[in-house]
Amino acid sequence: MTEPNADQDLRVRQNKLDDHLPQDSALRLYLAEKDETARVRKPRPDARLIDVREPLGRTPRTLLVLPPMCVYEGAVKRVVPPLGLCYIAGALEQEGIDISILDCIVEGIDEETPVAEGVWNLGMSEERFRAYIAENDFDVVGFTMIYSSDLQNLYRYAQIVKEVRPQTMVIAGGLHASIYARRFLQDAVADGTPFIDYVLRGEGEIRLGDFLRNLADGKIDISADGLAGWHEGKVFANPQFARVTDLDALPFPAYHKVPMERYFAHNVPFSPYPRGKRVMQLYTSRGCPVGCTFCASTNFSKKYIARSVDSVIAEIQYYKDAFGVDEVQFADDNLTFDRKRATELFERMTALQLPWCTPNGIMVNTLSAPLVDRMVASGLYQITLSLDSGSAETLKEQHRKPVDLTKVPDLMAYLENLGVLMHGTLVVGMPGETEAQIEEGFEYVEQLPFHSINVFIAQAIPGSELFERAVSNGTITYEGALHIDTARSTLRLTSIEAARLEELVEDFLTRYNRSIYERDPVAWERKYREHKERMARICVGSASAITATIIDVGGRVPG
Repeated sequence: MTEPNADQDLRVRQNKLDDHLPQDSALRLYLAEKDETARVRKPRPDARLIDVREPLGRTPRTLLVLPPMCVYEGAVKRVVPPLGLCYIAGALEQEGIDISILDCIVEGIDEETPVAEGVWNLGMSEERFRAYIAENDFDVVGFTMIYSSDLQNLYRYAQIVKEVRPQTMVIAGGLHASIYARRFLQDAVADGTPFIDYVLRGEGEIRLGDFLRNLADGKIDISADGLAGWHEGKVFANPQFARVTDLDALPFPAYHKVPMERYFAHNVPFSPYPRGKRVMQLYTSRGCPVGCTFCASTNFSKKYIARSVDSVIAEIQYYKDAFGVDEVQFADDNLTFDRKRATELFERMTALQLPWCTPNGIMVNTLSAPLVDRMVASGLYQITLSLDSGSAETLKEQHRKPVDLTKVPDLMAYLENLGVLMHGTLVVGMPGETEAQIEEGFEYVEQLPFHSINVFIAQAIPGSELFERAVSNGTITYEGALHIDTARSTLRLTSIEAARLEELVEDFLTRYNRSIYERDPVAWERKYREHKERMARICVGSASAITATIIDVGGRVPG
């Protein structure tokens, strides 16, 4: 386990974040109360058990659910096993507690339900979910979601559980429910009755086991670490104290709990153009201390901790042996943050002979020629470089992200010479960002040899500093931020008119995609044209519109 950031350094970074958060911010309260980021750590209260139901005399039969996701027309149906739920299931299995997992997305990958113009729900229909709950007698059903835009789906499916089986206890977890526990619970009420009973804030691996053991006796520890819920008609939310500190002590995710062959058959993982046919996603670390203004995950898990290289190599080898995996995709927030560990990891991965990529992005400032050499030798075929802006001023003032733009051209030239595909990500339309700064950033990027690129229009993601400031100053509402489309200026944060902002992005993508094609038409044809029929199957909405976009070099291209 590697922990390169001392507690004191973390406190300094957290104090800087506090300076930018409104005083009444829900995020500020969350960070101030949880042990990891509190300026003053509170003593842990003694257990206080209360009766909530008749004792079961056995471990509660428990189901963990990932509800359908909200997607926009043309979005790629990326489908990966629910890593967080599988980690929880594995940890509880180690404690002797057997639970079930239902991934509504993979179970309903061909079910698309329109909910608004250009907006769809992807996953198991309400009718099928209702029948599933009726057929299976669970004592506890727990929900989580990946994106805040899926909150209404989580609420609706939680409601269905209570409609079908009113005595079933419904719980929830994940980033949004943890940070906004009070609001999350207060909004989960229908006809005056809550349809979500409790929230387990933070990491479920270290909280759900105790919760279920108490419930077996018909009790709840009302003072439990990270527990939020309803008690005597009011909502309470306890601070988070414990967090996983030794990732090596966790078992591998319990992928035997989900239909792995369906994920492999769909074969559209995190990075939607894989080289392998049986692709596995994995984490080697948790947390990111950088603190970009638009990022929420850094506030959910700020302190960086990493697994040992031995543990990561053992996991990859297990997937090769057990599932025949032929590619891995790293989902870390900051894979190369600890360069010494990263170097050892890539040296050891060479013997595994698997292609791999970094769809979640790499922090540019951590890369060097020797490290890149080891990455390529170990199987790296595509790297995502998260520049976020080509304007140094925007990076410093709006993003507060440490990207050394002077380093990028030489780094990309080096990667290009080694034959590595390079995907880039940009975020434009930040508060205070001018049209001139956006154009400056685009001009910088147009000199770089990316093979594909995504430009996201800035959205205030719940859990981020950007969201808290935008809600506080009235730019957006909490409810409005639950409907996010990063391709459109639906929640405009800048003074630039929405239509003009979208026009700037579209014009840049047209120019840049054409330059990619002209630079290497063979590679373009190989990546996109051969996927024409495949895209009609894996994209949401109109297949004809999607395939037309792919073969139109001037159009928006999925990365």
